[in-house]
Amino acid sequence: MADSVRTDATLAVPAVERRRSRVWGQNLNWRLVLVRLVTSGLAVTVTVVFTPGLAFSGWRPGQFWLVAGVFALISAVVKPALQFFSLRFLVASYGLINILVNAALLWLLTVVLSDLITYDFLWQLILGGLLVGVLSMVFDSMAGTSPPVQDSRDTDSDREEAS
Repeated sequence: MADSVRTDATLAVPAVERRRSRVWGQNLNWRLVLVRLVTSGLAVTVTVVFTPGLAFSGWRPGQFWLVAGVFALISAVVKPALQFFSLRFLVASYGLINILVNAALLWLLTVVLSDLITYDFLWQLILGGLLVGVLSMVFDSMAGTSPPVQDSRDTDSDREEAS
């Protein structure tokens, strides 16, 4: 009986409750989701505008959010599966298979939004996959959603010695 009292008392400690809610809040960062939605939408929009053969049909400014949301969902659900199944080729091709993965995502986007985005030939999707990959990397870096590259051996004492 004393053990059950201790567990109940542990659950009632405010610091434990605050820690649980803080951990949940760290996992769900809505600002990061919003920024990634905007950067992926920008990457796809710029790609469709500048890639010959890819085109918007009947574009209206409010449809940016539709394109961004659908591409973000496709990227979140389909891209990890495609990368997993192409992992063997990813290593062998020094990452060039990512262009084909992005081209497949663009193709899925044109299938889902067939009345909004059109393409003529397969090579245009491959060129678009290259451009989406580069633009996504640039926009994510500019927005600060990708973590900086740091040397793991760099410590606070090393930084103090350098200055």
